[in-house]
Amino acid sequence: MKRLLTALAFLPVAAFADPLKVENAYVPLAPPSSMAHAAYMELRNQSDASKELVGVSAEGYGMAHLHISEENNGVATMSAVHMLQISADSAVTFAPGGLHIMLMHPQVPQAEGDHVHITLTFADGGTQIVVAKVMKASAHAHMLHNHGS
Repeated sequence: MKRLLTALAFLPVAAFADPLKVENAYVPLAPPSSMAHAAYMELRNQSDASKELVGVSAEGYGMAHLHISEENNGVATMSAVHMLQISADSAVTFAPGGLHIMLMHPQVPQAEGDHVHITLTFADGGTQIVVAKVMKASAHAHMLHNHGS
């Protein structure tokens, strides 16, 4: 019985043993009256299994969605992404003009240096919290340049 309890104690850890590596998570500082913000980051799946990102939520926002911006025949469009597959040993970049997280209906104004807690939800029921720093776009570009990311 003692062995069974010891084995069961490790199950929750095993279920979440391979979180995605998150790099450069940020939310560009938006004008105070803006009802929509965006979040960008790079997600690296360093495991040997594919992960399916199926949802997002964010503290301090009425709702959050995965979106993609594209340009087709000179027309810019934005559409919802219902499932994003992140293959084993690969990375997905959320960046302006492409994949991003739309953060809708902020409950309080954001300020430079604030942090937004974003929860990623996966098809297997697992979740992962990402902390994105609110910063001016120029500060983010400077950070990337100086860190070689």
